[in-house]
Amino acid sequence: MRADDSAPRAAATDPAETKYLSFQLMTGLPGYAGPPPAPGRSSLEKGQLDAFVRDLAKAIGATGDARRKLCFAVGPLCFDMPDDETRRFIRDAFAVARENDVAVAFHIDDSMSWGKRKDLLSDPDNIETAGWGEPPNAGRRADWGPTPTRFPPQMCFNSPAIVAAVRGRGGVIGREIRRELTALESQGKPHLFAGVMTGWETQIGSDFDTNRPLGFRALGHRGFSRSNPPQDLDRERVRVVREFMEAWAEALHEGGVPRERIFCHIAFTDQGLREADAKESYARKVHFAAPEVAFSSAYRPGFSTYPEGATFREIYAVLKEHGASGWISAEGANVSPTSMPGEPTMETYLGRMFNHGAVMTNIFSWGIGGEAMRDNFFRKATENPEALAAYAKFLRGEPLVESAATGFSSEAFQAKMRRIQGELLGRIPKSGKRAQAMPLVQKLQGLVNQKEWRGADKAADELLELMKGDEGEMKEGPQASPVQERLPAKIQKIQKELPAWVQGDADRRKKAAALMQSLDEQLKAVNLDQAEKTADALLKLIGGGTPMPDDE
Repeated sequence: MRADDSAPRAAATDPAETKYLSFQLMTGLPGYAGPPPAPGRSSLEKGQLDAFVRDLAKAIGATGDARRKLCFAVGPLCFDMPDDETRRFIRDAFAVARENDVAVAFHIDDSMSWGKRKDLLSDPDNIETAGWGEPPNAGRRADWGPTPTRFPPQMCFNSPAIVAAVRGRGGVIGREIRRELTALESQGKPHLFAGVMTGWETQIGSDFDTNRPLGFRALGHRGFSRSNPPQDLDRERVRVVREFMEAWAEALHEGGVPRERIFCHIAFTDQGLREADAKESYARKVHFAAPEVAFSSAYRPGFSTYPEGATFREIYAVLKEHGASGWISAEGANVSPTSMPGEPTMETYLGRMFNHGAVMTNIFSWGIGGEAMRDNFFRKATENPEALAAYAKFLRGEPLVESAATGFSSEAFQAKMRRIQGELLGRIPKSGKRAQAMPLVQKLQGLVNQKEWRGADKAADELLELMKGDEGEMKEGPQASPVQERLPAKIQKIQKELPAWVQGDADRRKKAAALMQSLDEQLKAVNLDQAEKTADALLKLIGGGTPMPDDE
């Protein structure tokens, strides 16, 4: 099928440049879904790297050639990893690449995993604040799923000690890569080095406890203060992020990594994890990693590419705006983090990148969790037979065909849900004329909770059909019962407050999961009286009280 004509084409890149199909192998450090390192280590051992690569190559049945190459990416290379261990890790990764005739890439956690660096954490000047003169934040929030992940405090990107630490860390990594790359060049195999991704969705995150934006310490280092604030707080923090990314890239390059092999990694597209109606600026929504920070003479652009909504259209647009080519997907899979389906096929997903100027696509989730997580929705999207065939097709050098979207569309479904939430759910508790909508509301909610997206899409269509009429009014219907008036507001309150209540507490999560399962079953069975009792129990559990129908 014909692809989007507005997208940049692969012809804009050097036709002789190797294109890499990469698969991320991450170490299971706190916050990362990978195999655990051996006791006392922060990285995986050579045997673990080798087993991953052998399993990958066997499943796909091809490793490619000097034009299209199978690759594995290792990381996170983080501040918590000692220098000697980092050098050993890089040498082991290159050895596995040579022995298996695959390429290797390195993925740097540039600012999250630094909890062991007490030398840096002990100085408040290295830790961000959420306001002028406020105390340092106690933890950084990472919205990597429906429930946020807590990392050590957000570091101040431009404090002198952090800048020096980046220079030193980048130099260690850069010099070791240069040593190994020189050996590959002497063997006529420089294409077995795919590059370095200099961040893991680089950003100035939010304070975990309050979800307030950070970055005031960095603004202070730029000469601003409460009495002398910048004209544009957001724009200044975007500049801080870019300068931090450039500092990493410069350190790597000075250590010996070629410019063309250094890529950034930001996430500016929705990915299904942001509230569509959040009252905040665009810069804050993207945590000050606005699209323009991906474009610099110090590195090449790299993005997360989970295909929900307009992901690829947005990426194509910023590439066109900056006249860029030779970009990468530093992280992604053909499914949204919400579990919504992505592109029609894995071949289409790969084509959306490789047919449009990408030189590397780094797939996340291969093999995570072992046998216990074989049914994980990320793995199903990544390891299914069609996906394996698409990988092999790319590595054989065959053209990738981008299929037109058919059936379910995550972008269209999101638009339907926004309309329903904005025009329907807010009116149901206050009206007695829409009782016929309530069973559909409960059905839709149950299907969304069960991640049955195609069924939810049909239920949304049925609700929208009911909404037809002058000024969006509902069709007249039987009188709504009191429970039908009260229940939607309670469910909305639970959805808003429950994730924060269960965060990091296994007992709370267990209790909430049992009640949520009961609530889902009762809603699907349209047993509204019992559903309200369960909703009240959940609200009591999380301390949310029992809202009145008009409680927001």
